[in-house]
Amino acid sequence: MLSDAERKTLGAIADVLIPAYGEMPSFSQSGAHNAHTDRVLELRPELLDALKAALALGGGGGDAGEIAEMLNRDQPDAIGLIGLVASSAYYLDADIRTKLGYPGQLQRPPVEDEEYDYEDLLQPVIARGPIFREPPK
Repeated sequence: MLSDAERKTLGAIADVLIPAYGEMPSFSQSGAHNAHTDRVLELRPELLDALKAALALGGGGGDAGEIAEMLNRDQPDAIGLIGLVASSAYYLDADIRTKLGYPGQLQRPPVEDEEYDYEDLLQPVIARGPIFREPPK
């Protein structure tokens, strides 16, 4: 999906966005640019071309902090996309989630007083009646 040069650029820029702090590794220290970026792009294939274009804007080398600052100033959509892909890949890492104390989504059955709370939840919707917008043709 991404070339080695694109992965290197992603790692450098993402390290500015997700630096090491305390026991938390930076983006590239976590290995997310190699291990999980492809998974993010498999789940969101429509991001690939735009990510490649964003990385090309910062792929000329130089200081990653200056590149990130330039993208933030001049190409906010590009740095936003890099941040989206980087943070998604970072949080896919099991070690990162463990260090954060996040076990993932868990099923939580309702407690007794929530189990039949239909009136408070559904009654306002029923009372409001149907609302919708016609889709564009």
